[in-house]
Amino acid sequence: MSYFLNRLDDEQITFRVIKHKPVWHLDEGLEIQKQCMVVKNMLLKDHKHAHYYLVLTKGDTRLNFKKLASQFNTSRSQLKFADPSELEVTMHVISGMVSPLILETGLPLTIVVESSLKQAEDLGFHAGTNTETVVLTYKGLAQLVTTLGYPIITLED
Repeated sequence: MSYFLNRLDDEQITFRVIKHKPVWHLDEGLEIQKQCMVVKNMLLKDHKHAHYYLVLTKGDTRLNFKKLASQFNTSRSQLKFADPSELEVTMHVISGMVSPLILETGLPLTIVVESSLKQAEDLGFHAGTNTETVVLTYKGLAQLVTTLGYPIITLED
């Protein structure tokens, strides 16, 4: 079992694992989407405030950057996707591998969750590999990220 799955066990967070062929994009995981709500994970950076936001949405949600910037009290021009070098330095991952399940402590980061995810019982994330999807409840996700010291805010509708 991986370090990240062991950590879920250590925190007594209930989860299940779906094994599958490698998936690099959400549209490749149609079979997985029949078994859980696959979550899109996007790392954004507010360049003005040098702060990161890990935004979690349903797979088909399109972000409204203008509205998001307003919620974060910044300008649209300051809010961008983290570039590949920032992903590597901040989260130690490559593009396509961002996930709240692989977070470590101490990052200048806030978790932002689309409100519809808060009621879900079957959120699907990868945990450091694109051949497994880890399924857990929103409550389990919230327990993990708060244990790691990250605030969670709800994405305004």
